Amino acid sequence: MVSTLGPGPDCASIPEAGRERWLGSRCGLGAAGRRWSAFRWAGFRPKCRWGVPAAALLLLALGLVSCAKRPVPSPPIAAISAPPRLVRTVFSYQPTARPASGKVRAVNLAGDFNSWSVRANPMTRRGNRWVASIRLTPGYHLYKFVINHRQWMNDPHAVKRVSNGMGGFNSQVAVVSPWLELPPPSANSINPRAISFRPTNTREFDVLSPHDVRIELLAQTGGLSHVRVIIPGSHPASIGLHVVENRDGYTAWANVLAVRGRRLRYYFELIHKTYHVFLAAGYLYATAPAAKDNAYNSPMRARVVTPQWAKKAVWYEIFPERFRNGNKANDPSHHIPWRWDWAKPYRPAGEKGNFYSYVYKRFYGGDIQGIRQKLGYLRRLGVNALYLTPVFAAPSIHKYDPSSFIHIDDGFGIKGSRSKIKGEHIRHPATWQWSASDKVFLSMLAAAHRQGFKVIIDVPFGHCGVDFSPFQNVLKYGRKSPYAKWFQITSWGPPVQYRGWDKPNGAMPLFARSKRYGLERQVRDYLFAATRRWLAPNGKVADGVDGFRLDTAPDVPHRFWIAWRRLVKSINPQALIVGEIWTPAQAWLNRGNQFDAVMNYPFAQAVTKYFVDTLRHGGRGLSNGQFAARLAQILGYYPYQVDLVNQNLLDSQDTDRFVSRFMNPNLPFNGADRLQDSNPHYKTAKPTAEAYARLKGVVAFQMAFAGAPMVWYGDEVGMWGASDPANRQPMLWNLQPYDNPALTVNTSLLQFYRRAIAARRQLPALQMGSWGRLPIVGGPRVFAYYRSLGHEHVYVMVNRSGRTMSIRMPVFAFDRGHHLLDYLSSRDCKLVFPPVPSPDGRPVLTRIRRGIFASARRKTLQITLGPWQARLLARYRRGHFGTGFSR
Repeated sequence: MVSTLGPGPDCASIPEAGRERWLGSRCGLGAAGRRWSAFRWAGFRPKCRWGVPAAALLLLALGLVSCAKRPVPSPPIAAISAPPRLVRTVFSYQPTARPASGKVRAVNLAGDFNSWSVRANPMTRRGNRWVASIRLTPGYHLYKFVINHRQWMNDPHAVKRVSNGMGGFNSQVAVVSPWLELPPPSANSINPRAISFRPTNTREFDVLSPHDVRIELLAQTGGLSHVRVIIPGSHPASIGLHVVENRDGYTAWANVLAVRGRRLRYYFELIHKTYHVFLAAGYLYATAPAAKDNAYNSPMRARVVTPQWAKKAVWYEIFPERFRNGNKANDPSHHIPWRWDWAKPYRPAGEKGNFYSYVYKRFYGGDIQGIRQKLGYLRRLGVNALYLTPVFAAPSIHKYDPSSFIHIDDGFGIKGSRSKIKGEHIRHPATWQWSASDKVFLSMLAAAHRQGFKVIIDVPFGHCGVDFSPFQNVLKYGRKSPYAKWFQITSWGPPVQYRGWDKPNGAMPLFARSKRYGLERQVRDYLFAATRRWLAPNGKVADGVDGFRLDTAPDVPHRFWIAWRRLVKSINPQALIVGEIWTPAQAWLNRGNQFDAVMNYPFAQAVTKYFVDTLRHGGRGLSNGQFAARLAQILGYYPYQVDLVNQNLLDSQDTDRFVSRFMNPNLPFNGADRLQDSNPHYKTAKPTAEAYARLKGVVAFQMAFAGAPMVWYGDEVGMWGASDPANRQPMLWNLQPYDNPALTVNTSLLQFYRRAIAARRQLPALQMGSWGRLPIVGGPRVFAYYRSLGHEHVYVMVNRSGRTMSIRMPVFAFDRGHHLLDYLSSRDCKLVFPPVPSPDGRPVLTRIRRGIFASARRKTLQITLGPWQARLLARYRRGHFGTGFSR
């Protein structure tokens, strides 16, 4: 234990790893002197024609001149040596009997730490035992052993088993943080064994862009009161780090810094009450000059790279068949009128009997032309990135059962256009042609690009539909089909039996797997060619999509995704790859070799638990502290580079509408929101005015949090409903009268969305900044946090109660003596739409009044929040009508 750090030791007591730097710095010889000192220490002698004495005299003279110019710097006090954030944990499995899957040939470790992947953590055989060693976050973790990639087994030696909610059990391991074993912090001293900073660790030095880096330093909780990063030669010279996380005995201090140049020289000033030291190159120094001489010098080179534009994206998810009917000529003969009452059968289309026997076959006529017609509406909303659910040819309304990966559905484009294509061969991309429907899509894509949108499309690479021509060939010719190896056939029959994504012999046949290629080689080659086609139509990247959303991504082996990412990035390095993974997805994201981002369902679940669910009477809700800890945990799954591009959704095509959750609290997330099976008692009535008021607070939280916010079509106008199919009703436009009089556009909510999105786009700290909880006094049902980008700070507060709350919040030093505007208030800011000639303009917020003054004398500010109100405070920053990124 080091309680009080006194004067530095002499040379002999300095750790050997630090002697080189200390020896060079004592005579001010810089890097050359340190190299000479290192050679001398190791017993080497230089070879030069002057001989050793002459060289020694020369170096001595240089040292005397330097020492005459400045005082001798202090030696390092001590090396920092805090325990790691993650704890290495060893798992062991020893077969006691022959398992049901036969001889044990492979054992994998699956758990909540690797998204229950059966291949992410293979175990190594050591004699008659199988062993795996991995690093885990402190806390409780669930796991199982997977024998021969098929049989799941609990650990017979596990201390505890926990129900998995499906009639079985998982093994549980408790991981204890070594930070909790450190001695308590001492007054007015800093323990070097309780400080950690590793510039080679992605989480602690995370390059976000060529000009931005997030720095995070760990210290024992209560061991530091202030942390500053000092950058010699910059202005301002120091930037404060702020508390972003408190857990497991340590506190994380972080901020995002703007950087010039390809390398960053920096060191830290660590303060605990009245005592302060400096940290540089892994050592504590008593003086700033000594730390400056030995400053960290880190390259501005990202280890995990994600597209820059995606960090500034505000997403809008579109279900094409239900968004807008822009061309009635491509409507099916049995389509339903757009304003028809959802709950009533439409007799002209033959609807009768049980509602769920016909609702999945309903077509409303939504198409690509409709999306193009409403690009202006989306610009006025403020979004700048579109995610389209599948648009490829398929018989269903959702298109997740594609009959082609290279053609757009004619119901979305031009009816009958595919039938006019002759001479195509599926295994020869050179024969592929562009149908009229394909050209309609490419035309819409070009129009979207001109108006400042990025566009990604949904692809289900793990399966196809039964109408897929290779699969039809297999059904017809069986083993003799040239595509016999493409699918997972269980019996050649007749009839042919196969595995499907939905069920055996279902509507979505699974593609065959390959140990070498991930998917069967010919399947891989076909999907690779289709990828090239849509990323660079006719060889032009500017005409292609800006990325892909990958449906049911865990169904496809990692080996395929690794090779596929290389292909995508070789064509367009700025293409975005988003995976659909509902659980933590470190195995797909943290190495930077598969996906860039995921649809962030853990975020949606946490937000639901905090803002919707209750704490009383056995509710499933979260307290303020639990919510903050959960958010920090979610951000901690991945490098911050990934966090900033993850799609932070509230709902989607696979969940109930968020506003309806206020009418149905305390339900399992995505577990009891379907009327037809999981919950026939789900309340489907139009939400109350209070529910919409509460939704505004959630939207403000979403738009200001770290990550790219995503809006499910219709949420902004007040659409409601249970999960599939009710969450996929036709988009609510001003087409009154509707057959259901309750269907009206919520203009107040729409205007709030526009304002919150404009604030998101206008304040760089909300796009790139670090995140931390804001310690407030008062307001027990107010959640407050900040976003920080260098000296720019944004304060976010949401009142989740129906009562007025008064709080006192801290104000960062850089904001004291200045006015703070509430960007969500129409009293402080006016929402201004771009001029008509602006083809890619988005709304901005302009200042009406000066806002709240933060006194330079006081460190806090008194804030009042009305019932369900959210406030977003920041110094005024002029907005620009542009999208925020250029193509």
